[in-house]
Parts: sequence; C-alpha cells; structure tokens
Amino acid sequence: MQDIQYWQRKSASFLKNNENAVQYRQKIIEELRKFINFDAYCCTMTDTEMHFSIGAVTEQSIEEIHQQLMSLEYGSEDVNNYDYLVESGQYIGKLSDVSSPCIRYKEVLEPHGYSDEIRAALMFQGQCYGLLTLFKKTENVQPYFQDTEVEQVRVLMPVMGEALKRFQQTIIEERLPKDPEQSGIVIVDKDLQILSSNMKASQLLAFLRDNEGMVDWQLPKPIQAICAKLLANRTNTNNSLLVPIPNKGYITIQASILMTADLQQQIVIILNEASPKEMLTFLLTAYHLTPREKDVITEIMKGMPTKDIAHNLGISSYTVQDHLKLIFQKVDVRDRNELIWKLFTRFN
Repeated sequence: MQDIQYWQRKSASFLKNNENAVQYRQKIIEELRKFINFDAYCCTMTDTEMHFSIGAVTEQSIEEIHQQLMSLEYGSEDVNNYDYLVESGQYIGKLSDVSSPCIRYKEVLEPHGYSDEIRAALMFQGQCYGLLTLFKKTENVQPYFQDTEVEQVRVLMPVMGEALKRFQQTIIEERLPKDPEQSGIVIVDKDLQILSSNMKASQLLAFLRDNEGMVDWQLPKPIQAICAKLLANRTNTNNSLLVPIPNKGYITIQASILMTADLQQQIVIILNEASPKEMLTFLLTAYHLTPREKDVITEIMKGMPTKDIAHNLGISSYTVQDHLKLIFQKVDVRDRNELIWKLFTRFN
C-alpha cells in the first residue's frame, strides 16, 4: 500500500501536467489501478453545500446505470448514500460490509454483473469536493474489495480532495457568449429524456457536455443530479447549482416540476450565465475569505463607511481596517471601488 507522501507527489505531478480536472482525475485513477483491482469507476466533482455533481468522469459501462444509481441516491434510504457518508463523518464505505443485500445492489448492481463497490467522499478541511465510486464485477477473480484496498482509498481521499478544491476554486475570467435569448430552457420527461430545448439551452448543454467529455445525446451529470433530487422531493425550485466551465465561464442550473394536461410529470430546466449575486457568493469562498471578512464585504456592498461597519459588526474601526488590508491582499485589489468591481460589478 502506498502512503500519503506517495500520493501527494503523484498528485502534484498530475496537477502540473494536466490543465483540467477531467485529465487530473483520469490520471490519478489510472495510478490507483496499479494498487487496487477494480472494473469500473465514477469520479465527480461536487459543490460543497448540496453535494450535487458539477462534472463527472465515468467509465462507459457505468453510464448505462448512472441515472438509476442517481435516482436511488436521492430517492431511497439505501446504505452508504453519499450525504450520509459526509454528514456522519464516515466518509468511506464498502458495499460488501453490509450484512444484507441493499436496494442498490438488488435493483441495479447485481442485474448488471457488479458484485461490490467502494464509495469515498473526497474531503479536505471539512468540505466535500468530490465523490469517488469504484466497482467490481462478479466475474472478477476477486469479486469483493479487500480491507487493504479500502485503506488505500482512504489514504488517497484528502489528496484528491485538496486537488479538486483547487480546480473548483480556480477563478475563471472568461464570460459566456452573449445571446439575445434570456435563458436556456430544456424540457425533459420523468426518465430525463430531452423533449425540447431552445437555442441557448443547446449551446449551454454543449459546454456542459464538453466539460465532462460526453457525447451529444447524454444529459450532463449536474442536470441528472438536480433532477434526481427534485423527483425524490428532497429539494425545491429555489436551489441553484453553479457549474464552473474552464475557459468559458459559469453556468447556473435550476429545475422545476411540470404537470401535463394528462397529469404526466415533466421537468423544466433553466440554464443561465451566473448572476452577479451568485458569483459574489462563489467568489467570497474562492478567495478564501473568513466569515468575518465576508461580513465586512457585505457592509461595503451596502456603501457603509468604516465607522458604520465597525458599529454594525461590534468591532473597532482599527479592526475593520485590518480586515480590509487582508481582503485587498487576497482579492488583489488596491481600494474599495476596485474590490466592488472585481467581486460584483464586472458580472453585470
């Protein structure tokens, strides 16, 4: 088994030689295959709040069952659900450790020839930046994962988590092409088959597919995730998922249930360039600002002078100035006007 220093060296090398998160994940998983016997994988980057996918790399054999797995992930209380692994602090689980067959195994994995899986939440500094699932097939000479293989994944998890954080929080300066249509609109049925879409939606779908190396008939994983959770009645129409697209910009995804005249469920998906408010929330995290520094910026956005910021936050004016110096350093600006432009105005 390789130690964490080994994976840190490999990760640093892959980060240096691969420009995007897809290539990085493919390389690190190829390296993992030297030490763990598995037949298929899926590795997704996630947003840190709702743990929705913001882009996945998936072996083709898993594409056939990915939507079923996603539906069970949000629609059932199955074992080792990722929300449970993160919230419980367990972070990693092996399916064959479960004493009785679970829904996921009986309904999806076993019928498609899979005998076992490892699920790992890729955590770093208390946040989940990705999810890694490894699968074994029944025909494998070792159809079940060994405890040593689980431990090897456990060693790798924080290394991958740190790398994916770096990709997720890299600030993309490019903006999406302007379009006279205000929003991209896609209508899908309950099986997530596309029924119709407008021109802007087709363009944004192409960007999302390119980001995951998908073909033009596949529904991007972020859309699959938000729709699956919506159909499971575990979210509402107000949730908005922000997806970074390298060299393009930021796309937001929202979804809502529609009912046809004959009471059939459909889903409307709204795709847009991220709004200034959505970008502000993202950038405050991407620039590694502390909660108190975020409070100061909120006051600055209201146009408050230093004395009023100090009063509203219950701190001294000198402390406000100290916070401002650190904020200016982190965001790489010289004054308040430049700060407001860099965090907000330029996205109008």
